Amino acid sequence: MAISRQRLYQIVPRLILSGAVSAALLGVLIHFSLSSAEPAIWSSLVGILSSFSLWFVLLYTVLLLIRSVLQALRYRMLLLTAEGTAPSLFHLLLVTMSRNMFVDMLPARLGELIYIAMLNRGYRVSAQACVSSLAISFVFDLVALAVLIVVLLFGQLFAGNLQPWLAGALVVLMLLIGVLLVLLFPTLAVMTRLLKKRVSTAGRMMERLIGLLERIRQALDDTRHAGIAGRVLGLSVGIRIAKYLGMYCLFAGVVQTAFPELTTRLLVVLPALIGAEAGASLPVPAFMGFGTYEAAGMLALVALGATQATSFLVMLAMHVISQMVDYLFGITGVLLFLFKSQVLPPVVGVGRTSRRWPVILLLSLLLGAAVLFAAFEYRKIAKRGAIQAPPQGESVAPQELPGRELLGDLDGFVVWSSNRAGSHDIYRLSLPDGRISRLTSDPHTDYYPRISPDGKRIVFARSHEPWVSQRNVYPWDVWLLDLETGEERRIARNGTVPTWSGDGKRVFFQRQATEVVALNLASGKEQVLYKAGDTVAVPPKTELQTPDLSRRGDRLAVTFRQTMRATAVVEPDGTTRQIGKGCQLNWGPDDAYLYRIDDGGRMGNSLYRIDPTSYEATRWFDAPGAWSHEYFPRVAATGDVLVYGASAEGHEHDTADYEIFLWFIDQPETQTVRLTYHTGNDCWPDIFLRR
Repeated sequence: MAISRQRLYQIVPRLILSGAVSAALLGVLIHFSLSSAEPAIWSSLVGILSSFSLWFVLLYTVLLLIRSVLQALRYRMLLLTAEGTAPSLFHLLLVTMSRNMFVDMLPARLGELIYIAMLNRGYRVSAQACVSSLAISFVFDLVALAVLIVVLLFGQLFAGNLQPWLAGALVVLMLLIGVLLVLLFPTLAVMTRLLKKRVSTAGRMMERLIGLLERIRQALDDTRHAGIAGRVLGLSVGIRIAKYLGMYCLFAGVVQTAFPELTTRLLVVLPALIGAEAGASLPVPAFMGFGTYEAAGMLALVALGATQATSFLVMLAMHVISQMVDYLFGITGVLLFLFKSQVLPPVVGVGRTSRRWPVILLLSLLLGAAVLFAAFEYRKIAKRGAIQAPPQGESVAPQELPGRELLGDLDGFVVWSSNRAGSHDIYRLSLPDGRISRLTSDPHTDYYPRISPDGKRIVFARSHEPWVSQRNVYPWDVWLLDLETGEERRIARNGTVPTWSGDGKRVFFQRQATEVVALNLASGKEQVLYKAGDTVAVPPKTELQTPDLSRRGDRLAVTFRQTMRATAVVEPDGTTRQIGKGCQLNWGPDDAYLYRIDDGGRMGNSLYRIDPTSYEATRWFDAPGAWSHEYFPRVAATGDVLVYGASAEGHEHDTADYEIFLWFIDQPETQTVRLTYHTGNDCWPDIFLRR
């Protein structure tokens, strides 16, 4: 059946507005839910979320739906008592789903106002009925919570593991219920009578306020005398049971795979979850409950014997998963509400065409802004790197490897990181025979190998979790591998991208993103050499990526990220000289030059050589053919050979199909040799040549 133009002008604005609201809420969810994890714990959170069973998510979703239906039934019962009429159960379910999302989203429980606004504007429910139903629901929620705490106390008493603080919480809760009942009934009536005595001198605003208070008082009294307290309490207890069972499902799902040492006994865990939920409900300015939820839950879990770090990760993972499900419910409720209610003004659908288009244009601009906001927030998450390890790929080596005859005069080896066996490990290719051997075999991620000046050891970074994206510079340790004995040992915690000093006695590495630390291998002592915002004249949150000290140790070549995008040299006097954009700035042998990756070339980037005095950059190398997206350049100490990684497509350093190549410096660009033939990820090579 054809849609009339009049109906079309009603539907289009609703579609646009719905899309704008949906995109905006998705952006908010990404920003305050997924982005709530600090970069230092991002990999741990990702590991928990990726191993979380979907069955627990399904159970939580079913319990959330049950809770929402019970809430809608309770609201309908209270509205019918206060006003004699109420929206249908379906429409109240939409309001309930939306209200639950906004209550969690906005600080200090300001989201409760959404419930009033949606009922009043969308379904023409009087303000007094909205307020009275909301207030009574809140009181009965507390009463139901008190009932559950009493049941828990008896259960713990019989089980012999009584938690005394729970009894104290019950006393405080009962006092709060008493205060609220006094405020809602005798206090509200007294306040209304006192205000009425001043009505003769009051202005119009005061008259409206008095009238509203009187209607709210009357609605509360009607509800109190309606004889529905038992049914409301039963629904409230059901709501609480569904809520806490849902939280328990999330808790069990998190700890069974990530923290099996934690207890999942219901009588022990539920008080901790109740404490977390109570903390998130406090009227304090915490957006989406983040902070208060984790803090309250942490206190309870620590009291049960869990460490602070474990407790925080458990509560944060639960919060993130619940937010995703709750917000999908809430967004669905908002969108259906916009279509089914009368919340949009009539001017959208009637009047002359000239009056309709400005409204549609304004809503379209709102939609565009919301989509851009959501895309921007998603991009910030994507820039944290892949959340799952890439596939290990397969060998694609031909029977005859071209160019190997060019390696005949080389005596040494190349090391690099590869995931060809599953996780990223360190591999070695001997020169000139091209034989490949595996140096490390660990379930965690190993990358950024750097060979000592004497060629006998390498340092590399190893992740705290089995998979960590290289974009995350926090959860790594620095390890040292003796190539003669095969012995591995950790030499520094919380460090990444290590390099050697010219004499091989110290190792330099990046720590906490913003520091460059020197480690004396003989003494084990560490010294912070550079720190953003302190010894380096950049904003304090600037990441000092891939730091490389000159052979003399007096100048630092570094890539700045986060607060700016630049490559720079920190001079001996502490001044910072920005020398361009790009990345992976390194010193050449004997500090004769610098080199970096920057824009330009066949596939968008090339290798540039930089004068160490004038800092003038000249394009140095751009690989021919399909494999021309160059990264990870490393010049041998002999100065005559460069190893690098290149991809034919794809950019991400630890997931794209990079291959390792060798170029004879100052020879034609065609004078390159492909060293690896594998569709997995090969990255961050280094080379050692015997003179």
